[in-house]
Amino acid sequence: MIQSNDNYQQIIRDIAWLNMTIYNHSVLFLVVRQIEFGLLQLTQQVDEMLVAVQHILLGKLPITIVNPKFLHNILRNIPLCLPENYELAAGTRFENIYSLRIN
Repeated sequence: MIQSNDNYQQIIRDIAWLNMTIYNHSVLFLVVRQIEFGLLQLTQQVDEMLVAVQHILLGKLPITIVNPKFLHNILRNIPLCLPENYELAAGTRFENIYSLRIN
């Protein structure tokens, strides 16, 4: 009877150890995934910055530097400076900003 109680206590300790180990591994796994995601975002932002710098070195303004809302404000003011009977091909609606191309 004493040995079965000792076996029972050992099983309880083993299960508790296993639960803590699995919990610690899942927390560690979550932290590693969060770090991976952060690094992925960082590499994408660095890549975007490099592309923007390359465009600037070529004398062009990359579209990623200008905020879409700011670009929309600029586009709304362009027709005021155009001669009569001229207008922007895509118009000045915010929905059309992404259809514009800059060469």
